[in-house]
Amino acid sequence: MAGPEEWRRARPLVRQARDQLWARFRDDPNVVGIGFGPPTRGGEVQDTPSCIVHVIRKTPANQLAPSRVLPRSVDVAGSTIETDVVESGYFYAYAFSARERPAMGGISVGHPKITAGTLGCLVKDLRDGEKIAILSNNHVLAAENDALAGDPIYQPGPYDMPISTSNRIATLTRFETLRFDGSYNRIDAAIAQLDDNCVVFDDMKGDMTRPTVAQPAVGLLFAGGTTHTILNPINEVTSRLGIEMIHGPAARSVLTEEDVRPDGAAVQKTGRTTEYTTGRVTAIDEIARVRYDAGVATFDGQIITTAMSQGGDSGSVVCRGGSGGTFLSFVCPFLATAEDLTGVPFTQEWMSISYARDKYLATTLVGRWLIETLYLNERTAMVRSGEVKPQVPDSDRAFAQALYSQHGGDMKLVLMNPDRDDIRVSEQFLHDAEESLARARKFMLPDEAAAAEQTIALVRERGVVGMTGRQLINLLDDPNLLEKLKQIAAGTGSLLDPDG
Repeated sequence: MAGPEEWRRARPLVRQARDQLWARFRDDPNVVGIGFGPPTRGGEVQDTPSCIVHVIRKTPANQLAPSRVLPRSVDVAGSTIETDVVESGYFYAYAFSARERPAMGGISVGHPKITAGTLGCLVKDLRDGEKIAILSNNHVLAAENDALAGDPIYQPGPYDMPISTSNRIATLTRFETLRFDGSYNRIDAAIAQLDDNCVVFDDMKGDMTRPTVAQPAVGLLFAGGTTHTILNPINEVTSRLGIEMIHGPAARSVLTEEDVRPDGAAVQKTGRTTEYTTGRVTAIDEIARVRYDAGVATFDGQIITTAMSQGGDSGSVVCRGGSGGTFLSFVCPFLATAEDLTGVPFTQEWMSISYARDKYLATTLVGRWLIETLYLNERTAMVRSGEVKPQVPDSDRAFAQALYSQHGGDMKLVLMNPDRDDIRVSEQFLHDAEESLARARKFMLPDEAAAAEQTIALVRERGVVGMTGRQLINLLDDPNLLEKLKQIAAGTGSLLDPDG
């Protein structure tokens, strides 16, 4: 077990190891971040300073080209630094609920060109007479650089309520420009000075108080994935924007090596979507690639926590404190979206689905491509589901639930054992798939509906009726089938392909 002094001495060595790994793997599309933290072995977090490598999907070494296999350790200045590969999915900037007056931290806010994010907290603008401003992200207040100082800011954000003059709360003051050219960003942050007629309250909505000496801010939440949340260090934010906490510099805190040791410092936030949550710091000094609408931005010096946010929580100020134990259930976003729309309990099947995904689907050419495609398009699916949900009639939900009752049992059995011979693809199954598509067409773009129809037609051409689960798995290893599916996906113009 490493002591505090060993962690302190290891930090600069791990940074060197991190830089070596990033130089080698920065072009690997599966590697999304590398930071300083403790590894996990056999489900237990170890008290050992290590390089934590975040990847979209963990893949067995025997399925990778030798040049893509991550080393188990890195030698730096005569020391051996362990590595730990952690599956995190893609990292996304988290932008997506009622009007709040007085306005306060933790509520919906946004530029007219975005959906909605979170008002982090009130701050003092040191470059303009310590006027009171609101702190959030560039992609919340400045629309990923697509804004000008003087633009209006609304509360709630446009996704949560139509824009109106009565909802205007502030005026965009300045922001740190995001770079998408591969060079390092340090923060995704912006401030907007409050309008004269806006009534505000220096506090947080719900269970958490604003940053204070007793509960100092450590970071500004701006992105995350299915299992982690990413923060800009708060001291970087204040120095680069020229701002200060309302309660002064003692109301912000630097995370150190001690904060990343097991079990990691407890932190908390209040955000527009998941409201009050707590988590634990798992890595610092992180280099991370984050996906935005405008492209991919690379960040250095970031903080990684356990999952404590979802879309719309961007801009939340994260403070020390809390139990660190909030559990956000991040199963496959597409399953959660489908459950939300249909009422079918897909997320309850996550264990069997993830087992089949890793044991069977991920071993095939088409399967791997489908998995990566789902991860890459999860953000779009979340936004679209919010738009579609109010339009789904009860008759469609009842149809989906009836299909689940009819086919769900057999599908679970095949997922767990594809070699069984008594369950095969039936004509009725394909007919029900076509009926499902016919009902879903009204929620789809024309090119998306056409792609879905082409996919079902392609499946029929391959003669899947009568196939067992194992035969379907073998079919998914056909390179010609993969190429045709990619061509169908490219025809939509909206579906992102992980292979470019």
